[in-house]
Amino acid sequence: MASETKTLLDFVMGTRYQDLPDAVVHESKRLLLDSIGVAIAGLKSEKGRLGVELAKRLGGPSESRIIGTAEKVSCSSAAFANGELINALDFDALLFPTHSPPAVIPAVLALGEIVGASGKAVLLSIALASEIAFRFGKAIRGQKKIFQTEEGSEAGKIVGTRYSISPVGAVVIGGALGAGKIVDLDYQKMTHCLGLAAHFTPIPQSRWKIAERMPMSKYICCGWASQAEVTAVLLAQMGYTSDMATLDGDLGLWRFFGSDRWDQEIFLKGLGTEWKMLKVAEYKPYPCCRELHVVLDCVMRIIEAHDVKAQEIKNVRVLTQSSLTGPLMKTREIEDHMVAQFSLPYVVSAALNRINLDEWQDRKTMRDQRVLEFMDKVSQEPHPDFFKVERQEPGANMTAVEILTGRGTFREEGKHPRGLPRPGLAMGDEDLVKKFRSSARALPSTNVSNVISTIWGLEKVDNICDLIDQVTF
Repeated sequence: MASETKTLLDFVMGTRYQDLPDAVVHESKRLLLDSIGVAIAGLKSEKGRLGVELAKRLGGPSESRIIGTAEKVSCSSAAFANGELINALDFDALLFPTHSPPAVIPAVLALGEIVGASGKAVLLSIALASEIAFRFGKAIRGQKKIFQTEEGSEAGKIVGTRYSISPVGAVVIGGALGAGKIVDLDYQKMTHCLGLAAHFTPIPQSRWKIAERMPMSKYICCGWASQAEVTAVLLAQMGYTSDMATLDGDLGLWRFFGSDRWDQEIFLKGLGTEWKMLKVAEYKPYPCCRELHVVLDCVMRIIEAHDVKAQEIKNVRVLTQSSLTGPLMKTREIEDHMVAQFSLPYVVSAALNRINLDEWQDRKTMRDQRVLEFMDKVSQEPHPDFFKVERQEPGANMTAVEILTGRGTFREEGKHPRGLPRPGLAMGDEDLVKKFRSSARALPSTNVSNVISTIWGLEKVDNICDLIDQVTF
């Protein structure tokens, strides 16, 4: 067995809960708290509803529960529904460049419920799944950017865009290994679980970036990814065999994934000693595409500093990356909540009309004439310094928002969104608790407080069903 596959399996099989740094344990709790909250909020969405309906239709043995409901279905069906619920509002956390929480946590919970896993086992599985998903996604494909400018003015006229090949499908590898850990697969079966996960990994989906409207399948169907992970674990557990060296050599998974490179150092260096998930876990303060968040941060700062009211605003000018000026992000035809979460004019309007975050994608809000008519006041255009700043500071999203009112023009600039794991931008525990309380309003109030305290003390929980009891009703 060549190095990549064996090194990864040695890491998974050899890592115990007590090997996890305290910071990794705590971050795993944060990811779980955030994911359960946004799953409950996602119950109101059409994408979430359809995920639950399919899970009920597929049914199966009464093994695992769907978050926020009284439904108990097969572990595979529950994983599908919960993956769709967590990702439904685009309010879920991410470990850029992968959206791993909604695609790895559902499999861990579904199988953990069957075996009555301890809180420590769940935290270990989430940590392993998250770390591997990020490393694999980063190693198999980093960001590919195309910069194209046309010199002709002092600032230069931007005619190109930023484009990336999405590695989000890579989460299935991490999710399957994390879920395999929770059911205690032996080394050989874990090897086959890895091979099966590779076979079930979806190909990269980036066409959505040039679409006119966002489909429910998005950049990945998180329910399908979660279901694939459970299937890989169950088949391996039963004795189903697979490629035992799926990551190795010039014909490893990376090649069939469509990548033109494989960075073994990013994937393996420091595995078990350097937990990269701590440096990349991002949380969303707003229920919409992450690329819109710098814009919203600017809007919120203007609201807070100047108490700007929607009725006094004459227009809103947004200067940002050119990819946010295409049809997907520019649409004013809010057909459903999928369109809403990717429409820059819509989310800016919702923010300036002071709509509660958990109501941004409600049908009532999407039909509110105040919100819809205000969108006509919002314009968006490429920021003239975007590419210059991005080259100097990779990952920066140079953005400016100008709001014209009768009192004058208010302007704010930003380069990085709130929620990044860095000083001044991170969402602390109190921020996540506040977000959870808002997202989980459908739960009885006593349950909300109990869930929060249970997750913060999850290492003391003997059976994960104690937590699941509190988030199903």
